[in-house]
Amino acid sequence: MADSPARVSLWRYSPALVLFAIVIADIRQLSDPDLWGHILWGRALLAHGSLPPNNIYSYSAPDFRWLHHEWLSEVVMSAIFDRFGPFGLKLLKFLCTAGTISFIVLAESETGAPAGVQAVITLIAALVIVPSMQFRPQLFDFILLSAIVTMLARHNWRGSAPLWLAIPIMAIWSNLHGGFFIGLVAMGAYGAIAVVSDILTGRGPRRGLVVIAITAAAAASTLCTFLIPPARETWYTLIYSIRNPMTPGDIVDWKPLIASLTTAPPGSLEQKYFVMVMLFFAAAVVSVILRPRIADAPIVAVAAVLLASAFKAQRNIAIATIATVPVFAYHLGLLLRPREASFAPAARAVPRAGRWIMELVIACVALGFARYSGILKPGIDASGNPAEAVDFMNSHGLVGNVLPNYAWGEYVLWHAQPGTRVFIDSRYDLGYPPKVIADFMALDRGKPGGVHTLVAYPTDFVLMKRDWPQSKLMDSQPDWRLIYSDDVARLYARADSPAARLEGVPFKGTAKPSFFP
Repeated sequence: MADSPARVSLWRYSPALVLFAIVIADIRQLSDPDLWGHILWGRALLAHGSLPPNNIYSYSAPDFRWLHHEWLSEVVMSAIFDRFGPFGLKLLKFLCTAGTISFIVLAESETGAPAGVQAVITLIAALVIVPSMQFRPQLFDFILLSAIVTMLARHNWRGSAPLWLAIPIMAIWSNLHGGFFIGLVAMGAYGAIAVVSDILTGRGPRRGLVVIAITAAAAASTLCTFLIPPARETWYTLIYSIRNPMTPGDIVDWKPLIASLTTAPPGSLEQKYFVMVMLFFAAAVVSVILRPRIADAPIVAVAAVLLASAFKAQRNIAIATIATVPVFAYHLGLLLRPREASFAPAARAVPRAGRWIMELVIACVALGFARYSGILKPGIDASGNPAEAVDFMNSHGLVGNVLPNYAWGEYVLWHAQPGTRVFIDSRYDLGYPPKVIADFMALDRGKPGGVHTLVAYPTDFVLMKRDWPQSKLMDSQPDWRLIYSDDVARLYARADSPAARLEGVPFKGTAKPSFFP
């Protein structure tokens, strides 16, 4: 156990600053491609108690086994949406974000780091996790992982914590999202290194073995819900997804962090974001190197393992940040401790009235950010989806098999007329076999093999992004005709179909702002 430092909590030092960090982390108010599907599947579960075993929403793989790993999240999200509409989803996202930041702050308080150090790291961490805080089941990953990390931080620096809470947490978490596995990895890494470090320092292995036993019990608790049909596939789905070799190359979220940085357009916001992430992680690593402590090796191991996962796939940046923050705060606090002492008298001299004024100013800035970002505005921005193209289909009674852009599949399922099925949607390998995914990618990237995709499946319509690589390929096909286009989407129909003979085709539309649903 590391020396127990005095607790310094941002909740007491500046609650307005914590609110500001929450608002920053929640600033992204855009719909996610999966959101329509989550509500649809959740409604089906509430209505029937189960989901179809096969992919009935697809014409490219109707008999493929449909894997589920986030059924409870979808039930929660659909129930909230049907009762409170988009406002309910925004509130759910805000509460999950607030919980995540609050646990991060609590974990930092265990380190005894100066309040100023905690404040800076918290605000930077809030910026780092912004892209991850989306309307997705992963929100539950972040809040529950941050709760686990907080308990591990308390155990590391205080010698005890209610780690047994991880057992019921994992039982619930395993039904919310496959990311529950990260919580088990964090606890397992902590327990294993605690055993080793305690043996090396002559304390004996008891502390680490207790953590390992709790981790094993938590893992076993994930099996307790197997009597619930959707929960039976949790572990299988997790292993199946991790082992899919196509994912890193096909899905942006799964690209390695270094690859994401090097392929980002020069000078773009995306590139600047990845630079900020790299600098944040690098600073944390340097702080540990400059002020190493054998006593906090277990919590450093947790940060190291999850940091490695972020370099493996950029989707893990948020979980790496959650684990890194308390370690960074502690070691940076050690580096700045002499300087902290020299500034302590000045800090104590700040009048109470001045602190209240400062809190009020920070709170007002936070509310201004909330209003500007859309947190306080009604509706969820769904711009960039083919709203007008789908409306065109509906207004002309066009029903059939649609090959949409990967991110539009669930939007089409929600908005198109009954009887419409899609080639692919963002369930990816949980709903589609590798062959279908490869065929879609060939067309999506405008490769010569994309012609095979058009011929091999009973596709009636192709709905693609404007100026996407496959547009030249589609325009060169004599068997297909453009029937609608706007600034967002292009809709093609078979040249011999009634849709291709509609009056006024090709119709030029105008994309308009749209909101979920």
